[in-house]
Amino acid sequence: MSYIDVYVEHNTLKLNSVFTYSCREDVLPGCRVKVSFGSQELIGFVAKIDVIPKTSSIKEVLEVIDKEPLINQELFELASYISKRYVCSVISVLKTMLPPALKPSSSRARVIYEDWIDLGKENVDLTIKQKKALESIQDRLPMKASLVRKEITLTKVLLEKGALQIFKKVKHTESIEDTVQDTSFALTSEQIQAIETIDSGNERTYLLHGVTGSGKTEVFLQLAQKVLDQGKQVLFLVPEIGLTPMMIQRVKARFKTGIALYHSSLNAQEKYEQYLSVKENRVSIVVGTRSSVFMPFSKLGLILMDEEHDGSYKQDSMPRYHTRDVVLARARYHNCKVVLSSATPSLDSYARAYKNVYRLVELKQRIHQDMPSIHLVDMKKESSKHGLSESLIQAIQRCLDHKEQAILLLNRRGYLPVVKCAQCQNVLSCPDCGLALSYHKNQDLLMCHCCGRVFHFDHTCPQCHSHDFFQLSMGTEKLEEHLHTLFPEANILRMDADSTRKKNAHAAILKEFETKGDILLGTQMVAKGLDFERVTVVGILQADASLARVDYQSAETAYAMLEQASGRCGRNVLEGHVYIQTFEPDHYVMQSVLHHDYSSFFFKEMKYRHLGQYPPYVYLCTVIYTHFNEQKAMEVANEAKLFLKDAKVLGPISISMRQKKKRVRLVLKCKDENQLNFMVWSLVEHHLKLRTPVKQDINMYPVGLEE
Repeated sequence: MSYIDVYVEHNTLKLNSVFTYSCREDVLPGCRVKVSFGSQELIGFVAKIDVIPKTSSIKEVLEVIDKEPLINQELFELASYISKRYVCSVISVLKTMLPPALKPSSSRARVIYEDWIDLGKENVDLTIKQKKALESIQDRLPMKASLVRKEITLTKVLLEKGALQIFKKVKHTESIEDTVQDTSFALTSEQIQAIETIDSGNERTYLLHGVTGSGKTEVFLQLAQKVLDQGKQVLFLVPEIGLTPMMIQRVKARFKTGIALYHSSLNAQEKYEQYLSVKENRVSIVVGTRSSVFMPFSKLGLILMDEEHDGSYKQDSMPRYHTRDVVLARARYHNCKVVLSSATPSLDSYARAYKNVYRLVELKQRIHQDMPSIHLVDMKKESSKHGLSESLIQAIQRCLDHKEQAILLLNRRGYLPVVKCAQCQNVLSCPDCGLALSYHKNQDLLMCHCCGRVFHFDHTCPQCHSHDFFQLSMGTEKLEEHLHTLFPEANILRMDADSTRKKNAHAAILKEFETKGDILLGTQMVAKGLDFERVTVVGILQADASLARVDYQSAETAYAMLEQASGRCGRNVLEGHVYIQTFEPDHYVMQSVLHHDYSSFFFKEMKYRHLGQYPPYVYLCTVIYTHFNEQKAMEVANEAKLFLKDAKVLGPISISMRQKKKRVRLVLKCKDENQLNFMVWSLVEHHLKLRTPVKQDINMYPVGLEE
């Protein structure tokens, strides 16, 4: 009998500690065990073995689930680091690290196994017929049991006699390999210099700032090859797998073997297979989204983080970690280099490079063509039809006449983003969130783009019973309808969250666009990662929408999306033209995009950040209090602000609901990161002592402020 410390599967910070149990079996740290916790049977992770119990009333472990650890020492230390930095429970991090089939919860998916057959005992007494049957397959064993049974009818007898034996093996999902040819070309002098700088440099972290089309991907691939040649592993991070299928194709074409893909489009079994291939060192390179940063590497030699500015690298639920921080922590442990890459780096990363915390490496020139020409279309002056300016309509027509392609960006999905009664001005809103519902014409329903709830729509105002609704706003679904009217002969494809729900839908749409498409329209999905030679026109509709958000990051988000979208055209020998429809052509964001001048945008935006004391000049934390009664939530928020009397606190203010519950937000600001962390942990302890039903939700270092 030994004693072990266990993290049980409750995420709450109230239980963010280990609990001691007795165990009759041998078990190692990082293994899962089933334990009795209160009146429940829960699963947890063994944190420590051979501990000295502090009390005599100790429960016994009900079951040891794993013979070998799922979480190694590095990942345990990483979980502790993330827990402390992001003020979340250790168990929430441990659960996030594992694929769904291994998560410590009885409600999760399970690993799927299948029967395989191999040779059994020797010198078994067999008939001549049985011997012939065994000889016909023995050179091909082990085989799937289903295949063996198809080939020989005596399988059952051979198993009963022990000549064959059956065993379980993790089911492998057969994948169709892409027949993509690798594209190689002579490196530019800038690329050669960038590779040399990173490869021979002594710094750990590099920021590769390259304009769109400057060949950042090829720099990544060349650096990866050097590390793979040393027998080490490479982690290649992308923001969203659906947005960067071409990147995946490039990596798979270059490194044809030993590749694992890990992203949200995989099912639980596929994720487990990919996880296992890394754990067993059967692959050398991993391409994946945010969650792949937790893969169980043993000899990690390089981490490449593409589109490092992208907001999807920040987890939006507990644990609310930022992938960049985890990347840097893992790089320290493995003593390997990190390359962050973007045409529009986050202000935080560029500021660090500016101060020489990161090493800045730049690619200022495109490989094939000059940067596209930007046309700021002043919508206050120019006439429009169906939401498209005359300039853009003419440009698309010229494009189609020359058998070229166009991409249109409208960052609003659905048909009508806001459904407003023309008689009583009532806006149909979500009862759970209080936000405007969007109308989806194809499905004839209303949808909340915040919580995902859908509602039947009988085209009647619930207040005045009118059937007349405003048609002023527009989403991608309505834009597609207008485009079919304007360009009836064109092959028009739409790519947004609605059209890409099915597995592999992103790749299918892009493949069709590449081979026979004329116009690709979509949300921000079409703004990055796409590289088509025949795209000569990009149109950006409602370009001011991002700037209208009440958020300190609105200008940064707008600039990144506009500049990234602009870079989708003119990437080869054909000249590119970008039409940005705006009501504020003189805004510094628009002017910076006009001249492809990131530096100008950076210094202007940094002045505003300094004046308002926002990141990267200070560190932020948002604290949200949630309850059905807004007054109670507000009271607890005010109590928290009083507790933090020596800190800079904004609020409390009411923000949008979630699940019919009212929410109140505080924003904490601090120039010292350690001090902020200490204050927030103190606030958590203070809140636990209140024993209030009002929920407290912590988000350290948010990438934006919820409204």
